[in-house]
Amino acid sequence: MDLANTPFFGMLRARLDQLSERQRLISENIANASTPGYRPRDVDTAGFERAMASAVHSRSGATTIARTNPGHMSPGGGSIQAKVITRDDSETTMDGNAVVLEEQMARAAETRMSFETGIALYQKGLELVRMAARPPGR
Repeated sequence: MDLANTPFFGMLRARLDQLSERQRLISENIANASTPGYRPRDVDTAGFERAMASAVHSRSGATTIARTNPGHMSPGGGSIQAKVITRDDSETTMDGNAVVLEEQMARAAETRMSFETGIALYQKGLELVRMAARPPGR
């Protein structure tokens, strides 16, 4: 049994991949905070939220996902491509730079907390699988 292709671990892996991409984009934004004309980028988190909302419970109670486009993640997990969007912060400087370091740092902290939650869920899921695989009485 490949745990990576189970719905639970597949969705967690997709979420962690999305959060990693978001953290990478935030670091690029911070690095370009003084680049004239630079507009900050972010991951479209609504895409993942829509995928979770479209999850349908089958009769067996397992979570499945409707795949309506070949670019969407496959029902067994698979990978998800994060959609990168331009997302201006609250202020734009005279040289056209729209990065506000305080907002980027807040996004970085939020992303870190979400990533740590995802890792904790992944570890807890592995513990449950190990517990279920143990022989009774051990």
